[in-house]
Amino acid sequence: MNIRQAAIALVALMSSPTAVRAQRCAPLDTTAEWYKRQRAWLSDAKHDWSDDAFRSSLINAAGVDASHSLAVQRGVQREGEAAGSPDTALVGRLRSLASTRGSTWPTRAVVGAAGVRSVWIIAQRDTALQRTVLHRMMESGPDEALAADVAVLEDRVRLQSGRKQLYGSQLRMVGGKLVTAPIEDSAHVDMRRDAAGLPPLHLALCGAR
Repeated sequence: MNIRQAAIALVALMSSPTAVRAQRCAPLDTTAEWYKRQRAWLSDAKHDWSDDAFRSSLINAAGVDASHSLAVQRGVQREGEAAGSPDTALVGRLRSLASTRGSTWPTRAVVGAAGVRSVWIIAQRDTALQRTVLHRMMESGPDEALAADVAVLEDRVRLQSGRKQLYGSQLRMVGGKLVTAPIEDSAHVDMRRDAAGLPPLHLALCGAR
């Protein structure tokens, strides 16, 4: 390959979606600010939620193990990935709550961090529910809905509506390689990720090998 061919290949690589390549990843930095922010939010140690029954039904439907610490949100997932089938009764209840102003939406104060994470998981199993849940989570604010989870759900909803994602969280297979779906204003993706309490995209992609 001559110099001109090498230059063309480099430009093509830089302009293509970010590929997830096999590489040695640095250990998770538990002293990073994004990690500490998430770990503090995800703790249910105070047991200060108000609706145990609703929390339990959400956790059971989502398959969340509330006896262990919830996993931090790294902000990468396969586009359209959602494990399990939706609980139709619970989905119906969430739809009703979301459409009724003044209703008790399952925020952190109502169902705890594990309950809110469960809502996030359940929403991804029902395409029609996702946008509604996203709006209610956004309205709840960062104290009541984990901003990192909201960011990932927003990317998912944006892609489903034909728009580019904001946080680079959605990955897809292209030509046998796992790459990021198109990102709007990709030059500032890490600024948006930091504001949402997510790790830099290259670190998250490394862990998604």
